[in-house]
Amino acid sequence: MSFRRAAAVTAVLAALLFGCRRAAPGAAAAAAPRPPKGDVIWLFDPAAAADPALDEQAGRIGAVAVFLPAGTMGSGPGPTAFETVPPPPKPLTRVPVVLAVAASESLAAALTTGEGPAAGPLGAAAAASLAPAVSGGAYGRVVGVHLDFPFGPRAAARYAELVGALRRGLPPGVFVSISVKTLPASEEERKKEATLDEAADALVAVVFGVGPRVDPVAMDALHRPWWAAYDTRAAGTATGASGSARDVPERLVEGLSGNSRLQFENDLSVNDGSVSAFTLTARAPVKQDGFALETGDRVSFRLPATSEMLFQLGSNLAGKRYALGRALIFGGATEADRLFDLAAMEDVLLGRALAPRLEASVKPAGRSAVAVDLVNRSPHATVVSRVDNWVEVDVSPAHPADVQVGGFDRYEVFDRAGNAVTPGRATVVRFYETLIAPLEMVSPARIVVRGGLPAACCRYRVHAVSAAGPEVTGEWVEPPAPTPKARAEAKKTPATRKRG
Repeated sequence: MSFRRAAAVTAVLAALLFGCRRAAPGAAAAAAPRPPKGDVIWLFDPAAAADPALDEQAGRIGAVAVFLPAGTMGSGPGPTAFETVPPPPKPLTRVPVVLAVAASESLAAALTTGEGPAAGPLGAAAAASLAPAVSGGAYGRVVGVHLDFPFGPRAAARYAELVGALRRGLPPGVFVSISVKTLPASEEERKKEATLDEAADALVAVVFGVGPRVDPVAMDALHRPWWAAYDTRAAGTATGASGSARDVPERLVEGLSGNSRLQFENDLSVNDGSVSAFTLTARAPVKQDGFALETGDRVSFRLPATSEMLFQLGSNLAGKRYALGRALIFGGATEADRLFDLAAMEDVLLGRALAPRLEASVKPAGRSAVAVDLVNRSPHATVVSRVDNWVEVDVSPAHPADVQVGGFDRYEVFDRAGNAVTPGRATVVRFYETLIAPLEMVSPARIVVRGGLPAACCRYRVHAVSAAGPEVTGEWVEPPAPTPKARAEAKKTPATRKRG
């Protein structure tokens, strides 16, 4: 291999593994604040900053910054122009912070239509409102401010003026980045937005997620430093009989997807390899963690396809000259509120196993019953499926007389050859779980049997499909042989017969 070709291969590998840490060229870059090169974490929920493990976890991932919500900007200067959110309980010490600012509805409308208040005073007022957070130390070392605003071509010049006024009001060295949610549709629009692109020190564009996405090739063609954003959040919408719609938080996906009062159906109308979609229709009133549904209400969920995201984490940035790295977006206040969490991303970036680590426990509960437990010991979820995730228990020579599913979603019965049969002829019970969430502990199920349980009770096997792609297939796990003491105790205990 020639020296030139070896150098090219090395450059591509570095981009895939280390988030494209090459510097973006440009004569103006030396004078402007320099955004850090590498991967960043972007948390959308203000409460997420309170996670005591955040600082250390961001450091292990190798993040060069953490984007934290700082407030919402209004459409006019003055005391009410900026609504702040409380800073974290303690500042981050290992990783620098970028303050993320959202736009109020009025400001979003002004930046989309091009009509609104003077941009310069608005930017100066925002800088004054952000000054305590930037310099006060409550967040840690603040290196930048990110404006997560929508905008249209007609307002690009005014938005550029706002960005310039904001940056002039910030301490030296603090960069200003902006979100790019859509790309220009024509050459005329590109020229209008070029001034805005130049005014910002860096751009952030979502290239993966369940919402609108931007082409990474077209982003790099803007010749501006940018982060490729990967949005890990699930999106849910509940629609009532009247047609009214409301958002459903990601934390409810696991509970609602397995609720027996909701009819599950894969949404085959979504033709997008990056998205897994399904709908739930309420057959009766449902209450789940403070969220209520009436009979007939319909919930639509769209989940990022984890296996596709893993592929695009490397492929999207290959050869992108101006990419700074990846922006990894997470929702939820805690790891428990996310289907794909920071711990899972840590495993991805550090090359660890990406499959759920499922541990089942099957134990006799007296002479005529069996208790079945399931725990996921990893931060990785399964796919959402009515048929792929299950625990199977063989109670032969006994037969199931009654089955209590516990925290599982449903069950089916089979004979020992795997044929679906009636409960009276069955010897195998299969418990299904539509979604096994990260670190989930499924409440125990219980099988009450007719006839005697085997002396060594009971063999079982587990099957699941990881959201990351790998299939988790277990062979039959044989129970340990009973001890002499256990045999003696079993003989002393009279058998009982279930009536009815």
